[in-house]
Amino acid sequence: MTSLTTASRLRPADPPAHHDGGAPLLVIGAGPKAIALAAKSSVLRSLGFEAPEVVAVERARTAANWHAGGGWTNGRQHLGTLPEKDLGFPYDHSVWGGQDWAAREIARRMSGFSWTSHLLAQGTYARWIDRGRPQPSHREWADYLLWAAREAGLRTVTGEVLGAETEHGGWQLTVEGTAGRETVRGRGLVVSGPGPVTGALAADGVRVLDTAGFWRLSLDGIPDHVRSVVVVGAGETAGTIVRELACAMERDVTVVTPRATLFSRGESTFENRYYSNPRGWTGLSEADRREFIRRTDRAVFSQDVQRDLALTDRVGWEPGRVVAAEAPADGPVRVTLSYAGRERDLRADLVVDATGGDPLWFTRVLGPRAQDELRAALGGPVTRERVERSIDWSLTVAGLSAPLHLPNLAALAQGPGFPNLSALGLLSDRVLAAHVPRTTSGDSDGDDAHVPLGSGVPAPVAPQGETLR
Repeated sequence: MTSLTTASRLRPADPPAHHDGGAPLLVIGAGPKAIALAAKSSVLRSLGFEAPEVVAVERARTAANWHAGGGWTNGRQHLGTLPEKDLGFPYDHSVWGGQDWAAREIARRMSGFSWTSHLLAQGTYARWIDRGRPQPSHREWADYLLWAAREAGLRTVTGEVLGAETEHGGWQLTVEGTAGRETVRGRGLVVSGPGPVTGALAADGVRVLDTAGFWRLSLDGIPDHVRSVVVVGAGETAGTIVRELACAMERDVTVVTPRATLFSRGESTFENRYYSNPRGWTGLSEADRREFIRRTDRAVFSQDVQRDLALTDRVGWEPGRVVAAEAPADGPVRVTLSYAGRERDLRADLVVDATGGDPLWFTRVLGPRAQDELRAALGGPVTRERVERSIDWSLTVAGLSAPLHLPNLAALAQGPGFPNLSALGLLSDRVLAAHVPRTTSGDSDGDDAHVPLGSGVPAPVAPQGETLR
């Protein structure tokens, strides 16, 4: 099997008499990853590549998690990533071949889906520049995503995925929508988004809330009698909740963190480089990669959140893990922590469990055949560690009969930018390259970023009336 590297040469293929793109690439969730894939696919098809159509299955609406009411924000929070790290970033498309024209033209056409193109289309670009290029709110970012989805022609099936089964080298999804159940078939499956909200505590929806419950309550207004709040979790999800409580609502907050304090996310140019360009990432030891991820992405608050929290004295923290919570009818909520072999209690008017989602949530909808294949590919029971180590260049679990792309679990094996918004353009390149026909090339520069699927390089097909040069 010939490896595909960034030094491989793009070799034009003879155009077929007819090509309809074949089976689509399915994405669970119509968020930034699905939209980035749809935009890249439309650009590749416009250049003659036989890229598949992208179809998203979404139970709510496009970009739902960025809207108020979606369970992850009230819409007023600010984006934690630079908006210029948009759907096409980092605009390095050398995966599609070594000929400069291809990479340049893909980058040029993808720029039509950029954050700045959105502002130009809305007539707000100059105003954004004059305001000092501020971070957009989640509501403004959702507007950008909706605009890009329309421009890319993203097709969305509305409904909840109840089952996902491998079938003849592809995937079959069972979807429950407003009109009943339907079957959606595709060549590959991408699992995006955080999945259903989970947590360490059983939420009662009144005094013990999960993330979605908190943001719903924040829209209605937190009762005046709630003056003290315990927030469980120390990642960015928790950070935005703490900022809303302490800075916007002026409540006293105690954060329960599994580490010694509320650490800041590493955001130097050296750390950011691995997010934008993971070249060399796989050459690092697993211990160093895990430490990098812990420092820059796990149980850390962004610099933006930390700056805001520095302006208030309403935030404290306690190291430990929550082992129990009790909400008696006639008193405050009691939270029991365990740390260094000892337990202690905290009391508050409200508790918010902001420990996030379950990255393996998708395994609960896999059919029997898909589950058996996944266990066989992993060499044992399905665990987060096994899945993380199994992710290949195209962000799939190696060894399955049908491509299962898991970018949210690809940080350890392929680079820290894939689970988040840091390299959506690179993510779409790697995923789509697994579904575009290839021609043979033996070129290789020994780079560690290779395609383990198929052989050769993605081949463009000249659109009717055009010549590949």
